[in-house]
Amino acid sequence: MLKNIWITGYRSFELGIFKDDDPKAKVIQAFFQERIINYVENGTEWIITGAQLGTEQIVGKAIQEVKKKGYNIRHAVMLPYAEFGNKWNETNQLLLKNFLRNADYVNKVSNMSYHSSRQLKVWQSFMLKHTNGAVIFYDPDSGGKPKYDYEAIKSYQDRGVDYQLELIDFDSMQDFANMLND
Repeated sequence: MLKNIWITGYRSFELGIFKDDDPKAKVIQAFFQERIINYVENGTEWIITGAQLGTEQIVGKAIQEVKKKGYNIRHAVMLPYAEFGNKWNETNQLLLKNFLRNADYVNKVSNMSYHSSRQLKVWQSFMLKHTNGAVIFYDPDSGGKPKYDYEAIKSYQDRGVDYQLELIDFDSMQDFANMLND
């Protein structure tokens, strides 16, 4: 049973999603709603994410919809450092503010503002140690930012830690989109 799950994946620019109402975002949200319900029905209590635009914020919306259906799931957002998102444009800062407001728990791993990529490694380590498994929307053949989280998860598993990984690739997401349209 996975009590706490880390969910992450592609950023919005990697998905070609530049508007909140993009149809691709709706498909991704529906996909994660289904997966989250499945995990909750099997004992998951917490979904833990970062706050990046793209998969993580879409997952936040999916969690809200799952809660509306009566499922008992909580969402924790762990920021890697203080002042996360403060350099984003006004629209994206508003999206971040709304995303954080809807979470059940929000905190940061580092109280310092960004100063080193080491903070991101510390954040990854935190996420791994505080979850039993991860769901990552990432296609190893396509690359992208999730590569770093994927490699951290694989390295963690290679150390003999019992840590479950569900990898969602573009083909899986396309199959789901095709099923929705049938």
